[in-house]
Amino acid sequence: MNLGIKFPSKLRQLLTTGLKTVALAGLFQAVYSPAQTAVTGITYGSLADGANTSSGGINYLNRDRSVSTVATGLGDYQFTGPLATNVYFRRNTDSNNNGTQNQASDNPNNSTLIYQVDGSNRAYGDYNANLEQMFLDGNLNTGIRNPFANGAGTSTNSNIERIDFYFSGGYTVQAGDALTFFDVENVGNLGDGFRIAAYTSVGLVNGFSNAPTAYANTGLLVPAESFGGPIDNPQGTETGNYRRATFTNGNTLSGTASDITSIGELELVGIMISFADLGITAGTTIYGYSLMAGDVAPAAAANLVNWNSNAYYPTNTSSTGYGDMDFMGFGAQISRPVPEPSAYGAIMALCSLGFLGGRRWWRRHAS
Repeated sequence: MNLGIKFPSKLRQLLTTGLKTVALAGLFQAVYSPAQTAVTGITYGSLADGANTSSGGINYLNRDRSVSTVATGLGDYQFTGPLATNVYFRRNTDSNNNGTQNQASDNPNNSTLIYQVDGSNRAYGDYNANLEQMFLDGNLNTGIRNPFANGAGTSTNSNIERIDFYFSGGYTVQAGDALTFFDVENVGNLGDGFRIAAYTSVGLVNGFSNAPTAYANTGLLVPAESFGGPIDNPQGTETGNYRRATFTNGNTLSGTASDITSIGELELVGIMISFADLGITAGTTIYGYSLMAGDVAPAAAANLVNWNSNAYYPTNTSSTGYGDMDFMGFGAQISRPVPEPSAYGAIMALCSLGFLGGRRWWRRHAS
């Protein structure tokens, strides 16, 4: 639509430059498909300090400091995308395939927390009733120890085959969308490996609803030592003291924990994975994404659907190999690039231009 407005040369030059900046930024995000990238910095929001509580033998300070942005080689990212509706933990508790679950020789329903503590062994983070709540909370004070490690002999093995982040009704991916995950590691290490894949439909699988029924592809294998770090934990330090506690009732963190003990000094490290890394282009509708052990080796995308298939989901994943990943309670919210100042300038110029053009059009027609 032509309103017959003529602009001074300087304004025309500014507008042209701004439009080019926005267009080039959008084109870059749409076509550039890097590998996963390390998180090199982090900023937090203000501290929310709730009343202290005790549960399961753990004293909680109930402190929460949300993550505002992360710095990566692709720029800064903020957590302004949608939050997952649910987080499901898929277990194979009949690892012997004899039809009887939770026997002593099967992989038990364990969940082992890993959490940062103060000098009195009080957990900095807040109490969560179950693993799903912990991941939806997004509090980097607490995570899950060895989620994919299998075996009945070691209590710290959580015996989870897959973690599914689900978006009810589906989500249409935007250019620049990414996912961020965090690990706590021994000083000097840069993260453990895992596999991640996006799924495009859901239904009933192994008696559970809202389970992935089709994956976009076989996913991305994130190698060990590919995270960045160390970065500041929520207490503002690069290292912290951590403990672990095991619960034996599946995803529920109720009852008295066992094997509560110190792990020692650990560092927080992070990694960002774009949807382009996962083979998902902007405009594609997905229903979520799944995390699994790095020893899951699908020959085709369909092999990822059944987490009870020993052929593709090993039930003997080692806690010293791909079962060693410690996911902090994060990753349920989609991250997006923080706009560059030049893009803000272009947007402001466009808004001002529209306002001036509207005033001139109104005056001309009013007279």
